[in-house]
Amino acid sequence: MDQLRALIFDLDGVIIDTEALHAEAKRLTFERYGIAVPERLYTEFRGRSDLDMVEHVVRELAGGALSPAEVVGTKHDVFRTLHEKIAPVEGALEFIRLARRRFERLALATSATRENQAFAFEKFDLRPFFDVVVTSEDIRRTKPHPDPYLKAAEKLGLSPGACLVIEDSTNGILSARAAGCAVAAITTSFSRDELRDARADMMVDSFPELASLLAIDAGGPA
Repeated sequence: MDQLRALIFDLDGVIIDTEALHAEAKRLTFERYGIAVPERLYTEFRGRSDLDMVEHVVRELAGGALSPAEVVGTKHDVFRTLHEKIAPVEGALEFIRLARRRFERLALATSATRENQAFAFEKFDLRPFFDVVVTSEDIRRTKPHPDPYLKAAEKLGLSPGACLVIEDSTNGILSARAAGCAVAAITTSFSRDELRDARADMMVDSFPELASLLAIDAGGPA
């Protein structure tokens, strides 16, 4: 991977440990509307936008009787009540600081809303580290479609092949691979067995392990 010039990060489950909080907010929201959602759907839609899951649930489990936009708005309200529980993924902030010094550019490509992304960036003082941010409002199709990572590479002014994506979900890995990016999978949200079929270029269990593989703590990117 000598050609790598930029890193593109996912947000939830990669930089901030919010996957469980998003799932909790969705469960509370669906309960509020009286919808029983099978557990498999939370796994199936992990890494995709809230609207993707809500549209499916409303169509398949609520007979289309609800406004998906209203349900998503309720979920966002519920999630905001859980904000104080948000914490960074172990090792993520130090890795970002190291990567900022070694790679030409850093970007974020997330299925989260701009509001949630901005909250996380403010809470953990991340804005100075990132040259480009892509949120759900910036794209037409969310992960697993390639649009988020294609948009990030375009805004970076680089070919997708010059970018390494760091992802924690199958949908995110598939999105990055479809865009033509190299992908490092990190097992913060799914096990190695669960991620293996998505065929990331490398798989790690922690940020220190990824830093070692990329040699970013000692002389520059691999």
